[in-house]
Amino acid sequence: MEEVQDKTWKGLLKNFENGLEKAIEELQKRDVENIPGAKEALIQRLNNMKLHFPKNSGDIFIKSINDKIQNSFFPNTKNFTKAFENVLKSRTHEQDFIINELLNGFVTSKAKAIASGTQGPIIDRMVEAFSKRNDFHIVDHQFFAMFGDPNKPRHYVKKQLKELVKMFGLISKELVIQKDVRRSEEKVYTFYTFPDEIIKILEEKYLVIDNELGYAYVSKDFDRNVFICMFLANISVKRDNIDKIGGSYTINGISAIFALILLLSFMPKLSVDETSPLLNDPNYDANRMSVIPKSWMMKQILEPLFEPLIKIVAYRIGGGLWLSKIIDSEINKKINNQIRFLIKDVNKWILGNLCRVEIPIFVEISNIFTEVLVGYNEQ
Repeated sequence: MEEVQDKTWKGLLKNFENGLEKAIEELQKRDVENIPGAKEALIQRLNNMKLHFPKNSGDIFIKSINDKIQNSFFPNTKNFTKAFENVLKSRTHEQDFIINELLNGFVTSKAKAIASGTQGPIIDRMVEAFSKRNDFHIVDHQFFAMFGDPNKPRHYVKKQLKELVKMFGLISKELVIQKDVRRSEEKVYTFYTFPDEIIKILEEKYLVIDNELGYAYVSKDFDRNVFICMFLANISVKRDNIDKIGGSYTINGISAIFALILLLSFMPKLSVDETSPLLNDPNYDANRMSVIPKSWMMKQILEPLFEPLIKIVAYRIGGGLWLSKIIDSEINKKINNQIRFLIKDVNKWILGNLCRVEIPIFVEISNIFTEVLVGYNEQ
């Protein structure tokens, strides 16, 4: 089995190396760059990647994915509470915004496929609903009001809502109220909520007790990050059960998101000329942004790198099972649109230039590669 895994991993590394060769070849054909030295910087970076990434059985990939992605977003545990707590603690304010934008876009598109009659962002509406009560419960009729489709039969809506609950790792509880014992009439209320151990964490972190007014309320810090952490924790503990995490749709989407994070992390950091109007723009922060020339984002340059990276991420997070669910035909058909959509969310367009916001995970992964280069130069 280990020989098969080694053979598979070597094949994935070889595919990425081939992608680097194609990207370098395409870059060398291009003569026009609006930022001096950008083309040479990227060619040098890709050549360095081609030289160093296959070394030590892809050690750079293993450190980048295992240490920086797996530990923070997909903890290796079967305990849902531990996974949730781990993901929640590992997040930083800077990462929350950009990573959440990526994941929120994916989760929203998936949730819309489930609750197609819903208007507005799915997660935002769930945050609003759960924030209105101080026990982190919402009753079933609230759920129907939020996500029900009046054009669909109730049993169909119920089935779809179960999928939505399952996606976030929520649970349902029933409360039976006997209204009239003589007539044996009773009313059953179904509540959707978090698992008990998760509620303890939420109460400690997000529940505010107002002693003067004598009531408790959910703080403003309770936001979409809670549900995204639930979503990631759910994937972590059920990664071996494809059906319980949304099938190949989830695997392809998640692998593409983190492949993009890797790709952007590996891009060289460029400095703009002192005469560049970017430096005078109030939206540009030279301390936490770097410029990515638009030409680098071309399909011919990104696609040969992006496709093998998706498979590398899938294999590192979910092994051969996840790798077998990566759909080549779908990736080939939608790759350019995916890239454009995702890149727009994790970066900013300023004066016609794409600017990468240097969030911690980009910097940390980039540093892994930089350490290898520094060590190589010293030798």
